[in-house]
Amino acid sequence: MDRIIAHLDMDAFFASIEQAADPRLRGKPLIVGSRGKKYRTVVAACSYEAKAHGVASGMSTVEAFRLCPKAQFVSADSAKYLYASERILRLLVQHADRVEQASIDEFYMDLSRLGITQAAYTCRRIKDRIRKEFSITGSIGIAPAKIIAKMAAKARKPDGLLVLGEKDVAAFLRELAVEKVPGIGPRLKEHLNNLSIFTCGQLAGTDPAFLADRFGKTGLWMWQTSRGIDSDEVDYWDAPEEPPKSIGHSYTVEHVLTTRTLLANWLRMLSEMVGCRLRRKGFDSCVSCLWLNNNDEFLSREKKFYSPTQDSEVIFRRSLHILESLRLKTVCVRAMGVTAAGLMPAQSLQLLAVDRKRMRLLGAVDRINERFGEWSVYPAAIQQIRK
Repeated sequence: MDRIIAHLDMDAFFASIEQAADPRLRGKPLIVGSRGKKYRTVVAACSYEAKAHGVASGMSTVEAFRLCPKAQFVSADSAKYLYASERILRLLVQHADRVEQASIDEFYMDLSRLGITQAAYTCRRIKDRIRKEFSITGSIGIAPAKIIAKMAAKARKPDGLLVLGEKDVAAFLRELAVEKVPGIGPRLKEHLNNLSIFTCGQLAGTDPAFLADRFGKTGLWMWQTSRGIDSDEVDYWDAPEEPPKSIGHSYTVEHVLTTRTLLANWLRMLSEMVGCRLRRKGFDSCVSCLWLNNNDEFLSREKKFYSPTQDSEVIFRRSLHILESLRLKTVCVRAMGVTAAGLMPAQSLQLLAVDRKRMRLLGAVDRINERFGEWSVYPAAIQQIRK
């Protein structure tokens, strides 16, 4: 049976959620800041109206408002986005046997049993339900392989649907620029362009032995991808009743982070989100994991710590500790993730008074943010990071 994989990529997810929540923001350029200070934060997300002015995720809001002075601003509300993401996931499992959540706003579905025609009809129904239930849109690509489905979804954003059968893949890839392939960043693109390789068609026609000699395993992977070869399976969706093995958050920015200060800000935001979920689900973690896509190189490291924690501040400091151990010569980060592993039930008894006081503080902050919106209250240490 031929594989039929669908990739759902939500359109400007954070910004669209905010526009759906506040109709006054619809149709207007919108900037979602990682923090509440309008001119002392970075762009976590932006609407398509803002993107039209050159605004991109990862840039400072000072630069963003210089490009688009009339843009509206809201601070990121991670609880709102997580809630919508979980509801979308539950919607998808009603339509597919296998569903994999790749990130907060991207999902894979294995629709092989349906056939290509029925799969396309199912995806249209999914898009209609998302628009009706959430007042937001998503783009879907359907293809015989995961990475091709992802590229197909990107090619039809926003609010698009592209169906590629086995015979359509070669034509789709032939004129596609190499930088449209997920995983081929600016540096790899430059190297390929210097070899007069600009499209996937040209990449597919290059001797794989030459690419392997020049780029190692990455060269073979690029050659296979340019020919639509990808054997990755869609992972099964884990039922929510099963205890999680880890809790993490990741993000891919559109504007490359080039300073440790900006990188630290993003890691802090991700750590806050991880800590909040740990406390909400009642877990402590004794293993911290950090991964970065830096200079087109995937870096990942984890470290086990003696004391378990669900404190966002501690998770952040542990992430910085791991970051320092990577000894980066330069910062050129396009994507990053923070994960808490080694999970165990949270300690109900805190022996030290200072620990009991800290947990009461975190509980109060969580309750305030749940009532008045995420990032209504956040640690003052963020100001120190941004200096």
